[in-house]
Amino acid sequence: MEQNKMIIKLKKVFTPNATSDLLVFNSLKILKKKGSDILDLGCGTGFVGLTIAKNLKYKNNYYFSDISKKAILLCRKNAKKNKIKIEAKVGALYKPWKNKKFDLIVESVSAIAKKVADISPWYTNNIPCACGEDGTILVSRVLKESKKYLKKNGKLIFPIVSLSNKKKILKIAKKYFKTVRLIQSKDWPLPKSMYSKSYLLEKLKKVGLISYKKKFGLILYTSDIYIAY
Repeated sequence: MEQNKMIIKLKKVFTPNATSDLLVFNSLKILKKKGSDILDLGCGTGFVGLTIAKNLKYKNNYYFSDISKKAILLCRKNAKKNKIKIEAKVGALYKPWKNKKFDLIVESVSAIAKKVADISPWYTNNIPCACGEDGTILVSRVLKESKKYLKKNGKLIFPIVSLSNKKKILKIAKKYFKTVRLIQSKDWPLPKSMYSKSYLLEKLKKVGLISYKKKFGLILYTSDIYIAY
């Protein structure tokens, strides 16, 4: 897979991470039809959608949205730098896409427990993370609304990171979609900067807000990629 090395990053805009790579990889496996309408929801820098575009030899139509105006300006700049034609809009979740339907929606809105986000390196520089105590607020809204924005046979790809309430998110997904299937799962070491707050992580784990593993002295969290239709 060709990595998009032309992505510009900026403070206050979420930086692509390992889960972003998994979203790209699995989207490329699913996309087969030329001329598909593809939405990168919660796009940040535009990494996911733009990297998909860079790795497909046939043309599709690419759409991007994010609640952050800075993110959309940066996404447009990255698209121009990579010579990729896109439509990008500012707005919360699906608000910018009234009456629009997509063949594939790749969702990467914030979904991590608030207290974990507060101690993580991922949400520094005032990057917003309004996803609630167990990390489910935004992704739950996405799952409830997505079918209205999918074409017939359209699909949603979304991640669940174990630093959120996975059981709750899956229960909601299965309520609104006939098929919800795990397509990839991978463990990652938690950033070492968070180890000093291990007591907090243990407390959140005990009450079921997050989950993680311990192995070889490491704390491991999991990224699960799901497809729903």
